[in-house]
Amino acid sequence: MDNYDKLLNKGISAAEAGSYDEAFIILTQAAEHIQSPIVKSYSAYCQAKSHGKLSAAAEICQRNIARESHNSVHYLILGRIFLLAGKRWKAIKIFHMGLKVSPNPLIIKELKQLGKRNSLVIKVLDREHSLNRLLGKAFSTVGLR
Repeated sequence: MDNYDKLLNKGISAAEAGSYDEAFIILTQAAEHIQSPIVKSYSAYCQAKSHGKLSAAAEICQRNIARESHNSVHYLILGRIFLLAGKRWKAIKIFHMGLKVSPNPLIIKELKQLGKRNSLVIKVLDREHSLNRLLGKAFSTVGLR
């Protein structure tokens, strides 16, 4: 493993540890020598976490998924960005797509933290349908779920 790979791993480790500003600096240094979509996805994630650039970060990750659809890390990062944006259902969908690519333990961890979803109140309607959402909240409040 050369110095640039070590730099990349150090940046990813910093991002996973929650040191997003430090990770962004390290990943920027790595990007000068490594032209990798992984570097771009993690850098975008760090920018989203630190500076709230969610739409730009999501766009970068979506482009990287188009380039490297076989790499579950891009799905992990995009799912996390969707969670930051408050788009839980999109994040879950992306996480599941990533798991189809490969069983990434970080994706599994994210899904476990999100918890299991309750079954639909009205199964013939979509999960996002307003009636399902309203009844689901009402049933939870009353204690029927």
